[in-house]
Amino acid sequence: MTLLPLVTFLSVFAGVPSYLPQDQRYEKAITTPSAYLGYRVGERHLTHAELSGYLRQLVRESDRIEILDYGRTHGHRPLFQLLISSPSNLARKDQLRDQHLQLSQPERSGQMDLSQMPVVVNLNYGVHGNEASASNSAVVIAYYLAAAEGEAIEALLDKTIILLDPCLNPDGFDQFANWVNSRVGRNPNPDPNALEHLEPSPDGRTNYYWFDLNRDYMLLTQPESQGRMALYHQWMPNLLMDFHEMETHSTYFFQPGVPSRNNPLTPQSVFDLTTTISHYFSDALDATGSLYFTEERFDDFYMGKGSTIADLKGAIGILLEQASARGQVQESAHGLLTFEMAIQNQVTISLAALKASRELHGQLLEHMRTFFRDSLDKGRAANYAGYRFASPGDPARAREFVKILRAHQIEVHPTDGEEAWYVPVAQPHYLYLQALIEQRTEFEESIFYDITAWTLPLAYNLEWDKLDQAPNRGQVRSLEANLEKSSLGYLIDWAGINAPRILFDLLEEGVLVKVAKEPFTLKGESFGYGTLFIPMNLQKGKAETVYSLLKSATEEGQVRVASVDSFRTESGIHLGSNSMVPLARPRILMPVGERLYNVEAGTAWHLIDVLHDYPVTLVSPSRLASMDLSKYTALVLPGGSGDVYRDLDIDRLKSWVRVGGTVVCLGSSRWAIEQGLVDLELLTDSTEEKEARSERPRRPFSEASDDDALQHIRGALLNTEIDPSHPLLYGYSGENLPVFRSGTDFLKPSRNRYQTPMVFSENPLLAGYVSAENLEKLAGSAAAVVERQGRGSIILFGHAPTFRAYWRGTEKLLLNAILFGPLMQASDPSAY
Repeated sequence: MTLLPLVTFLSVFAGVPSYLPQDQRYEKAITTPSAYLGYRVGERHLTHAELSGYLRQLVRESDRIEILDYGRTHGHRPLFQLLISSPSNLARKDQLRDQHLQLSQPERSGQMDLSQMPVVVNLNYGVHGNEASASNSAVVIAYYLAAAEGEAIEALLDKTIILLDPCLNPDGFDQFANWVNSRVGRNPNPDPNALEHLEPSPDGRTNYYWFDLNRDYMLLTQPESQGRMALYHQWMPNLLMDFHEMETHSTYFFQPGVPSRNNPLTPQSVFDLTTTISHYFSDALDATGSLYFTEERFDDFYMGKGSTIADLKGAIGILLEQASARGQVQESAHGLLTFEMAIQNQVTISLAALKASRELHGQLLEHMRTFFRDSLDKGRAANYAGYRFASPGDPARAREFVKILRAHQIEVHPTDGEEAWYVPVAQPHYLYLQALIEQRTEFEESIFYDITAWTLPLAYNLEWDKLDQAPNRGQVRSLEANLEKSSLGYLIDWAGINAPRILFDLLEEGVLVKVAKEPFTLKGESFGYGTLFIPMNLQKGKAETVYSLLKSATEEGQVRVASVDSFRTESGIHLGSNSMVPLARPRILMPVGERLYNVEAGTAWHLIDVLHDYPVTLVSPSRLASMDLSKYTALVLPGGSGDVYRDLDIDRLKSWVRVGGTVVCLGSSRWAIEQGLVDLELLTDSTEEKEARSERPRRPFSEASDDDALQHIRGALLNTEIDPSHPLLYGYSGENLPVFRSGTDFLKPSRNRYQTPMVFSENPLLAGYVSAENLEKLAGSAAAVVERQGRGSIILFGHAPTFRAYWRGTEKLLLNAILFGPLMQASDPSAY
């Protein structure tokens, strides 16, 4: 028998969902969701096309709504928000927007009369695509704002400008909707074992390339985030509501989160206002009898989520989490949870948020004005003028960082006479600048919901320091170079962040490319390990293709390319040396799905497929166990849960490596060691440490989960010592490289003295939380280790080289592993 709550029958009868306010009229000329869709909201899962179609219908019918398109997803689905307010406000929206933006400009905010200004509210639904009640509730709220009549709604719209983003993750949203809708029967099944509740991995939580978009607001690596934050800064909302779902057996959560786990950069006024607003939520849910909790579990520490980024941009960001039915109905610890009940709760909270914004109108506006005044004052009071940063040898990498700063409205400008940049601290966005760059290692609370550090200059491997005095401003220097044609050849500096893309292009065109295993000097210029050499006498009619590709690269400032007029160098190897080794075109294979960590796999796929425009063959782990590997050159293995690679034929895989294959293990490599793929070891506790643990005093049961969390590395930034002569480190220079690290599987260095090209420093912590015990174990352990088997290599990483696609400083390590695996031959004479 189909389970239909009473509210559902009433909704069908009236056309207006009964959980919307019933004490007011609704304009009959505005199409209800059920009339457009042919079914009740919540009766099945909306597809993105249905959601978009209905909302665009409202735009055509209502003079209260306009549409703001802000991009396309990787899957080519439209990204848009609804701009909702009174018709009179929409008629002068540009004037109101300019007036509102003055609140973030202390030199203009002055004596503004806030009583006549609308407050700007951003309602964001469904950044995780399979948290479906969020986006499904958005159509109900949009209908309410378009069709409701009476003094209350008119007063709300007159004093409020609403930016309603109905679906922050269209690709994931569609994936999940199609899964559920094609697996639910006429009688929805509440059994948790029913297929409608068990979406396979990679699931719709993430976007097309399996990025968690809720961690990308700061990092801006994905088109959804880039477009959304550009629109955010055009309006600078006062209140941002971030609607999610969580596990089925929970209830409803709204912030504040755990009070002791707030980011110390966030002003106390943010938490005070959050608490005030939270009472509107508790009152609304009390009225419906829906259970909820607050001030538990979730925190406000990582300043790159939807609910936290607003807190350092003069607004109040609030996280909302509704228990998920997954399919249509599911048994839970609190009884049967239906999809429609989840939608009702999201609508209830949305209405409560709008009520709060109307009644706290003056406080929200004043908070923004005061926030930016205080932020500017703190910047002016700093004991230094600003920051200088650069990326010597690869100016394109620093320019990528500049894009992030400017996308966050942070003032940055080039310095005079050098390829460097300067960021003054005396600016209104000083506090968010601090969030991007700070290196915090001490914390009031050492338990975190997300990562503990993210310092962007370290992620981009920049040279950066504080300046007591601002340097002279310069002009943006052109990176273009006039490349002369050569009949002998061309050199490509491998230090450039974009050099791999050019190499992939050349190899796809069948161009013979060699790589230098030793440095050299030519025409007064130094070329390091990994420099690429294209000998033109071996290209067989590809001279114009080569020149066209390289000229395009230099015109776009992507890489440093030099023409060769002699094979004789001034120092180091000559260009005809046997230390110039030809490269094979890579064929890359990577398993995804099932119990693999697909966010980790997604960043690797995105790096190669999007940033470097080269294909990757994706397969399921079960398929990998039996397929012919002979046509592939590199196998990238993401980490996973449990014995995810239990079906691999290890002997068969090792045979493939011995004839020249490269295996790259991302994430934890415990499985590779335990299954005998490599003859390497993890660090284990000594007998003394085990005995010491057995003698530790008793602890309260209630402290067990916190004690366990304190021993995990949830994401910290660590320093490593590197060997730039090793093929894994080609393109790097200097002695150190900052890396991102999580997890507590520590690798021992290789017994081969030449095959541990990265080790963690003696005092490795740069930013974030790591327990004293784990810091001691990390010191001297391997950050990367190579095992040579026959003509092939197996590379294990003790860190995350492509973390969240913003850790640009180490992404080349993965590419080096794939491209240069065959070069990693090094025998240790001491072993004989």
